[in-house]
Amino acid sequence: MSPTPPIVVSQTLRRRRGLTEQAAVAAVDQACRRLRLPTIRAVLDEALAVAGKEQLSYQGFLAELLLAECDDRDRRSSIRRVKSAGFPEISGSGLRL
Repeated sequence: MSPTPPIVVSQTLRRRRGLTEQAAVAAVDQACRRLRLPTIRAVLDEALAVAGKEQLSYQGFLAELLLAECDDRDRRSSIRRVKSAGFPEISGSGLRL
């Protein structure tokens, strides 16, 4: 079996000259949908504002977005596991099964 050829960055990261801000927003939204990254879609505007204020590097900005996605996935996974375990719910009026 032959090894997988290395990825050439210049081919993978194609620069799209003349991409308007509106087109860029649409492209990011569509990519997040396709890649199933709901948290990044939800927090992108806020993350952009924070990155500008805190002068984050591109790598720092990307790290913040990806960590937010991972944290939210962990949170949702915990909720799903607790629900599937069938633990009783505790509400303000007492224990429910």
